[in-house]
Amino acid sequence: MASSSRRFSSARIYLSNSQHTSGRPIRHTLNGHQQYYESYWKQMTGSSIRQGRSLTTSATTRTLSLKRCHHANTRLRRRSPPVATTTLTRIGASAKAKRGKATLSSPSSSQSFTQQTATATQQSEKQWIERLTAYLQQQRTIPIPRWVTPGHQTISISEIFGHSSFVLVAISYAVDDFLMLRCIAVVGSTAMLVFTYFHPHGRVLWLPFKWNALFIALNCYRIGKVFLDRHFAENLGREYIQLRDEHFHLMDPVDFAKIIRLGKVETYQAGEEIVAQGEENRFVRLVIDGELEVLRDGKITYMIEEASFVSESGLHAGIMLPGSVNSCCSVKAQTNSRVLAWDRTELLHLMELDSNVHRSLQNAMSWDIVRKLKTQRTLLSSGRIDDPEKWNERRQEQSIHRYTAILQNLLQHNRLLNAGGRDNLHNYRVIHHIDDEYHLLALKECGWTPEEFEMGKRPGWHGDDDDQHNKHEELEERKDWRWYLRAMYLRFIG
Repeated sequence: MASSSRRFSSARIYLSNSQHTSGRPIRHTLNGHQQYYESYWKQMTGSSIRQGRSLTTSATTRTLSLKRCHHANTRLRRRSPPVATTTLTRIGASAKAKRGKATLSSPSSSQSFTQQTATATQQSEKQWIERLTAYLQQQRTIPIPRWVTPGHQTISISEIFGHSSFVLVAISYAVDDFLMLRCIAVVGSTAMLVFTYFHPHGRVLWLPFKWNALFIALNCYRIGKVFLDRHFAENLGREYIQLRDEHFHLMDPVDFAKIIRLGKVETYQAGEEIVAQGEENRFVRLVIDGELEVLRDGKITYMIEEASFVSESGLHAGIMLPGSVNSCCSVKAQTNSRVLAWDRTELLHLMELDSNVHRSLQNAMSWDIVRKLKTQRTLLSSGRIDDPEKWNERRQEQSIHRYTAILQNLLQHNRLLNAGGRDNLHNYRVIHHIDDEYHLLALKECGWTPEEFEMGKRPGWHGDDDDQHNKHEELEERKDWRWYLRAMYLRFIG
């Protein structure tokens, strides 16, 4: 009995130690040990734990109350499942079910979170607008002396924006500078936007609000275009800037940059032919560097130097001839030269779109005519002309040929002839000393009579049909898609 008591005591101590060291609840460890000790006690004492007997160990003074242990074990059994594996299985199944529910509900939860965030943002914006509206529409007393008016005058910040808008518009009308006028107009329209949105009556005036927004967009576009053109003019290149400063200083830098960007640079070696006599030529050229010689029937008539135009064909007199013009002479490069070439139709289109470019280019070509006359005199005095009389005859023939080519091109475009073309042609005749005799010869060569020229039509000509035919010819000349892209670029960007 003593040995059995010691065994049971040591088993109780082991049970207590295992309970504290394992860290698990007692209900998970006590069941198995209690069953083992119940069977062990039945074998040793032959009695049941339920009878409430106690065993006193002789080796130690500890007393073990089996009845108390039995009741404690019974309470633990009622609280927990009899098998730990079943509990763990249920716990694992419930955790897995929770994870499944979380996985299935994640999209809806994220959507609800997004909706909550959007709602909170809208509420904060609404509150901010309400506070701003209250601040702008709050009436404030104007500190006016009593001797001026006995009553109290009030005004809101929104009304101040409205008054300042009209004041700024009035100031913009008195400004001469184009850019400053646009900037003041933008500020005035912006002030009007504030007044119409935060109106003192509490309602947004959408009609003036939208119109002022449109005015702001248009003025901002024009302001941006001005700065963009200035940027292109400043970054044109040292060579072109020097060319403008030396020869085209009367031309605005922005207009000069537009003309330069429209053209294409061509390079020619010494002795290379640029334009052949009697051929159709649709290009207008400007000499960037080098020298060119003009030949009539293989004989030199005059020289073309730097910053001079080639094949302008009446542009200096305002004659706007699209397409190709018959060349009255041959042009060759005397030295290695570079020229800037424009398509005549594209150049005329730019001049039609931009009146400043039209005036600037026409003035530059008029000065170029004077410069060419000076070079002819210099060539005559240099001794390079063997027979001055024949040289004068060739010059006169060249002038008549050029006038005939211009007249023929002009007669093919009746719309140009009737829209001031005769007046421009008369100016050209005055500049180049084309008298009535040469004019009649040119008309005869073109197949027209003076009466038909004055009427602007020939027998059998039906205005609408021929006009449509001429428009069709012009459209055929402009069919290239690059021309359309460039025209859109020039129209909207410049």
